[in-house]
Amino acid sequence: MSNLLESRITLSCKAALWALRMAASLTVSTILILTSIGRHCFLILLLAWSAAAVGDELRYTVSGVDDALRQNVLGHIETLQLGRQARLAEKDYAEVIANTSRRAREALRPFGYYRPDVSARIERKSESEVVLSLAIKPGPPMIVAAAHIQVIGDGVNVKELQEWQKDWPLQSGSRLNQSKWEEAKQHAIEIANTWGFRAAKFTEHAIELDLVENRATLRLTFDTGPQYMFGDIDFGEHMLKPGIVEFIPRFQKGEPFRERLLEKFRVDLWKTGYFTNIDVVEVDQPDESPPEVDLKISLETSHKNSYQGSVGMGTDTGVRVQAQWSRHPMSRNGDRVDVGVGWQEADDEFSLKSNYRLPRISRAREYWTAEIYAKYENLDLEFKRRPEDEEFVNIANGSVTELNMRAGRLKIRNLKEGNRQLFDTLFVQFLNSTREYNPVFTVPPELSNPEFDRLLKGTDNATSIGVDVNLVDVRGKGFDTVGRRDHAWLFSSVMSIGSDMNFTQAFIGTRRIYRKGERWKFLLRAELGYTDATVDKFDFVFNNQSVNLSVTRLPNFYRFKAGGSNSVRGYGFESLSNNDVGSNHIATASAEAEMKVLEKWSVAAFADIGNAFNEWSDPNLYRGVGFGVRWYSIAGPISVDFAKALDLTGKPWRIHFTIGVSLL
Repeated sequence: MSNLLESRITLSCKAALWALRMAASLTVSTILILTSIGRHCFLILLLAWSAAAVGDELRYTVSGVDDALRQNVLGHIETLQLGRQARLAEKDYAEVIANTSRRAREALRPFGYYRPDVSARIERKSESEVVLSLAIKPGPPMIVAAAHIQVIGDGVNVKELQEWQKDWPLQSGSRLNQSKWEEAKQHAIEIANTWGFRAAKFTEHAIELDLVENRATLRLTFDTGPQYMFGDIDFGEHMLKPGIVEFIPRFQKGEPFRERLLEKFRVDLWKTGYFTNIDVVEVDQPDESPPEVDLKISLETSHKNSYQGSVGMGTDTGVRVQAQWSRHPMSRNGDRVDVGVGWQEADDEFSLKSNYRLPRISRAREYWTAEIYAKYENLDLEFKRRPEDEEFVNIANGSVTELNMRAGRLKIRNLKEGNRQLFDTLFVQFLNSTREYNPVFTVPPELSNPEFDRLLKGTDNATSIGVDVNLVDVRGKGFDTVGRRDHAWLFSSVMSIGSDMNFTQAFIGTRRIYRKGERWKFLLRAELGYTDATVDKFDFVFNNQSVNLSVTRLPNFYRFKAGGSNSVRGYGFESLSNNDVGSNHIATASAEAEMKVLEKWSVAAFADIGNAFNEWSDPNLYRGVGFGVRWYSIAGPISVDFAKALDLTGKPWRIHFTIGVSLL
């Protein structure tokens, strides 16, 4: 071992002495001093010092091509960088130029240039800087003479693959671009995988070049292979009873595999709130007939309580504060409870809401639900001198306190192969609503009657039976969010089951977002509501002016109101209704076009129309137009709208500020 070590040191020392002789800046006396201290270690250190001292920096310049070609050329030739511990001698110039020129030609080929003229020269700018300059003439590009693109296999009728084939980017007459070639191939693989063709491959992929005529013939055959099916799902060990998580998937064994459904499955598992960690592993079974994808699920629950809180501000609500406590699951039965409290500056509104949900183990995607909602808010009884006025005249100050209890059965139905879900709830609901108004004027004798007294003070009890339906199909995030949400309900409140009055209400509303290209999207909204409740009308004189009041007997909880950021913009929040206290009916519509201007910024233009009213013969629809700015921040989309009310005196402008996707 000692002989081997001594031999290695001898070789190292010889190399060090050679480097020492090459370092002209060292004197003989310096060498003698170093060797007298200990030649073995110091000669090695001296070698590293001398190499660093004479290192060259090799810099490149490229001319004659556009930025895309220049960057690709630099990406290829910069691998020849010498570094700080090497010196480029003139005798090596020819070899470096040859290697650099060869790599530059290779860098041009993916862009269709196979016969470029490349000239290079090396110039020493200083003791430590060397510049290698490349002058490139790309020459004539390689032109696609023919493209033979075909799809075979079980997925030949998949619409997206047919469109991929139709929109093939390298058609006859275009310049050959191998980057587009590879991107298009990868896109086909992604489409196939999305539709369950997990064994898809290219059985033929060739680029035939005619270097004399500068023509290329493309041959590409994409074999999708068989379509995979969903196989077995192993949920592993978890704390819930059997029959709860098993009903969460929107697919069943033997149905065609879809990447989108698998992603929705992950989201649905997370939205239950049962689990703190979710891991879904896909296991291909290609030997099955048909082939399958088994899923192995790992689910963990480390806590049951969660807390949320938020503080915000908006033009509709003013300052608002919210807090929520959730416990899920409460037991092995998969039940959960959510309790939230909130306050907002508008109308000094306080609210308390609690929801309970229990899965029906014997019924797939069915739940027993219960909800308690309590709210207190300050409301005023107001009127307008003229319909076109913006300001109301206050005739009474008051408050409304409501307690609403609802129990029902929720059924989740999968539609459109699981891409959409329909939530329908059959419910029984009880409402207790108390109002108390104090007039700001002396009540004239003609208004001293039970109907007017009931308007100012009273309690309403309403027990109703009905159905509530939500259809949800939302995809993407930020500017890319598209889809729809439809909401409808129908219920009746009758005195025979404990109500103080008989009435029926029906409502249907929709919000939809469509994309057009990469920069445009369109939002459409509409809602229509009807109630057959009794309306009281009062005529009297207030401050020497004739006043006409039209007030529904419908409890405040069920009254319709329009106006604000998510309704008819240009008008105050919930200011469009009879006497600013709500109405029996509503009709609104909105159309908005949004254009993306930067990565996270867009601008929009919109037109709104609508009103809440008591008489179908006189809906008096209000119109608003405007424009806005959207910022898709990390905290969610933020919108600022500048809206003009077209049917108010002076046609004022109003600013609306909102946070959140209006579709959701």
